Amino acid sequence: MRASRVLLNAAKKGAAQPKVQVPVEMYPLFAAVGVAVASGCYFTYRHFAHDKELRLWKNADLSNLDDVLNDASRKEQAAEKSSE
Repeated sequence: MRASRVLLNAAKKGAAQPKVQVPVEMYPLFAAVGVAVASGCYFTYRHFAHDKELRLWKNADLSNLDDVLNDASRKEQAAEKSSE
């Protein structure tokens, strides 16, 4: 018995389809997760870039770290001078 052209064409179409098929019901879930990730990235960027109370780049002078380090170096220099 010879295979008909209809069956051969159906076999060719089936081989060209992707191996992992995603159900149609998953597309809204993918869209919702995509929107959530994008908005999370956007609002995190806005928080870091425009928050005046964060001491990252623009308000680095508000930090007392420089004062503490300068005091420590002054104490070390004073200790070296007194030991000489």
